[in-house]
Amino acid sequence: MQLELFPETLSTAATPTPPWQSLPADTRQALTQLMARLMTEHAGAAGGESDHEA
Repeated sequence: MQLELFPETLSTAATPTPPWQSLPADTRQALTQLMARLMTEHAGAAGGESDHEA
């Protein structure tokens, strides 16, 4: 038997994610730059080259 920890959350519908192409061009560009920065910083942290704490 599985215990339901948050049963009230099951009744709420998830907000659908908009298709990438429907986002404004400047929003897509900003998100792409932020994701690239996140991945670059994460890769640097994995190699011990980052000032960020884990």
